[in-house]
Amino acid sequence: MAASVQSTIAKLKHKDIRQRRRAVRVLFDSDIHESVEAFSKFLNDKDIWFRNKAIEAYRRWAPKHAPHLLIELAKRKETDGHKCVSSVLRNIQNLKLAEELARLLLLSDDSIVKRNASVYLIDNEFSSSEEEDSFLISEDPVIKSASLAVTDDIPSLQDALSDSHPDVRKQAGIRMLEMNLSKEEESLLNTAISNDTALWKLAVPKAMKEESEHLISLAKGCTNSQRRFFVATMREHIHEADDDRINTLLAEDCTSLVSRWLVGRNDSKSDVLRETLLFDERVDSIDKSRLLERILHRQNEVLIQELAQKVLDQSSDEVVLSAARNLSTVTDEPSS
Repeated sequence: MAASVQSTIAKLKHKDIRQRRRAVRVLFDSDIHESVEAFSKFLNDKDIWFRNKAIEAYRRWAPKHAPHLLIELAKRKETDGHKCVSSVLRNIQNLKLAEELARLLLLSDDSIVKRNASVYLIDNEFSSSEEEDSFLISEDPVIKSASLAVTDDIPSLQDALSDSHPDVRKQAGIRMLEMNLSKEEESLLNTAISNDTALWKLAVPKAMKEESEHLISLAKGCTNSQRRFFVATMREHIHEADDDRINTLLAEDCTSLVSRWLVGRNDSKSDVLRETLLFDERVDSIDKSRLLERILHRQNEVLIQELAQKVLDQSSDEVVLSAARNLSTVTDEPSS
């Protein structure tokens, strides 16, 4: 260590408070991590400025250069010290030490400290069985949600579906969507999702992205007010008209959702699907007319004129026929 650095660290013990403050500033400005142990004397200083600087020094340098100092800080009763240690748990390379620190912090009186320590233990799979049980029934929604995210305890997850906190309900739903459930368990989950807008809006993108088997139950259970969100999610994740998810939805009679997704698409695959839906008896007249109305800008294409004429020749639905007439450029000649 350079003599100038040693001299600056030594000044932390100077009788003149101005010299001590100046030494602190120099050490921080120069990022002298070797000084971290020297700051321990300030942990009990009467001056709050020095106490705060000691905590800041520990937070900045101890995780990497002197992690053992954090044990002392965690064992003390000062909340500021606990907050410091809890904020750097993930920066400690020695995982065994970090685990020990987290367990010490579970005894803290500060709720945020307890939360950080609990989540650290959960995320790193350090929790004991007893701790896991306590985390699952925690009154802190962050701790409870973190625990639900990794548990296989179906009863706890089912109970959490009716929790008063939306984040807890969401996490319980997400976890259950990842699991192989019995028909009874899946039915209960679907009921919870259908009755909880926030949970439903979280479940749909997840099922869509992962091509989950839950996609069909979510599609069939969506209300009129939820269709827009479902279709928007389809557009975000499905980019081809021959996508397996499209075929699955069609096979399960979710034709209205597919029709709405198709509106505005003009590629060749979409053209094939559009024609299929226009002559699918399961598709209602409103959806069919919308499919025709939204290709009016392609009116001069031969393909579109052939489609319009085919609809005019084969459909008997007046709503659909009206849309097809508007699309067709052929003028009926008066009979002689």
